[in-house]
Amino acid sequence: MSKYGLLETQIADQKYLIAALGEMGYRVEVHPQGAALVGYEGHERQEKANIIIRRQQLDSASNDIGFTRASDGRYVARLSEYDQRIGFNQKWLNRVHQLYKEKQTIATAKAKGYVFKGREVVKTEAGERIQLRFAVR
Repeated sequence: MSKYGLLETQIADQKYLIAALGEMGYRVEVHPQGAALVGYEGHERQEKANIIIRRQQLDSASNDIGFTRASDGRYVARLSEYDQRIGFNQKWLNRVHQLYKEKQTIATAKAKGYVFKGREVVKTEAGERIQLRFAVR
């Protein structure tokens, strides 16, 4: 049985987390009171989460991936050691966070009256950066 690790995030808004995971192709379950995560053998684990990606959407030997709301309002990602080794690791979580911030930024800008014009990936010496373009109404 693969042990679950906890990875802290800066993610606090459920709707943008769900939207980010949806954009990555995951159908999530939302459990306000928390629900048990399921291990690769199909048995419920003691770990619980509020937002769950069920293992059937991952690798055939994967465990569920969960996000649990912490006392400070942010979500903590629950990822098994196995899943972290096969790519559901900090790099994957960084991608979730990037999409989360994009969704949040677009919604905030629209609420302030800006019009979203597009997204561009810019290559820099430090790596790829995302630029969101907006216009004033």
